[in-house]
Amino acid sequence: MRKRFFIGITLFLITCGVALGVGTISNLLSPFKSFSVIVDNQSDVDISSIEVGLIRADSKKLYTSPIKAGQKKKFKPKLSLNGEGAIYLRYTNSNGQSKEQTVCGYTEYLSGHSKVTITNERTTVVQQCN
Repeated sequence: MRKRFFIGITLFLITCGVALGVGTISNLLSPFKSFSVIVDNQSDVDISSIEVGLIRADSKKLYTSPIKAGQKKKFKPKLSLNGEGAIYLRYTNSNGQSKEQTVCGYTEYLSGHSKVTITNERTTVVQQCN
């Protein structure tokens, strides 16, 4: 009986360790994945369109699926880059107002991620890109 208890505890601890290890490895590798951006719409109005593209280049992607007030969406734009560049995000809300933000100030590999939080007062960007 005692032996079974220790085997059960050991298996539980090994399972927990593996689960934590997989999460940690995923977090460590995220800067090297294809670039993605999460838009968190904390404003009172819907976002009607999002455009993600390279500054001073023709590579861009337009998304017209609305982001409702209070909703988050993740985008993985397929962009094409030769050399180095920067990535912008332009959004238009349901009132017709547009705003543009740099979401990755410098990139050579179009990898990593950014989080854009839109409120009624401001737009904040947290970027971790390469």
